[in-house]
Amino acid sequence: MRQIKLYFISSLFLLFIFLFPLIALAQTNTERVDYLLGQLQEPLDYESQQEIKGAIMRIWEVSKSAELQDKINKIGYFINLRQYQGAEDFLTEIIAEQDDFLDAYYKRAIVHYYQGEIIEAEADLYRTLALESRHFDALKVLGLVLEKQNKLSEAKNVYTELHKILPYDESVMEKIQNLEKSI
Repeated sequence: MRQIKLYFISSLFLLFIFLFPLIALAQTNTERVDYLLGQLQEPLDYESQQEIKGAIMRIWEVSKSAELQDKINKIGYFINLRQYQGAEDFLTEIIAEQDDFLDAYYKRAIVHYYQGEIIEAEADLYRTLALESRHFDALKVLGLVLEKQNKLSEAKNVYTELHKILPYDESVMEKIQNLEKSI
């Protein structure tokens, strides 16, 4: 009986090891993001929050084609060399090829921000959020952009939305409190 029990347990273990990757592959990126965002609704230490946010960002960075993925991966080089116009042009090409590429709009918004093009950055952040309303980094940057334009009430509203997504992020709570004092 003990041997049967051990055989059964080891069989289940092997089945789990082989099936788990297949189950994980069956999930869509949206389902993965939903799950991970759900994890951020729990009180976690700072490192765990950062790991989960990083995993979500990596999902959002994925393109529908290998060619576009290769292009988007090169944007960092432009930015590191402070060749912002080149990065913007490259991102615009990518968007023309895949107009629902979340990460391309987000990165182009960042490039606009670096170039001091606040209105253009704001527009691309809104495009990013139209594709994924829970994009916490886009919300955070949009809050900064609105603050820079002295639109403090709008910035507070954005940070309030961000707080719903990241309820245990102390920096978001701090931003809201500071803006409440300023308004």
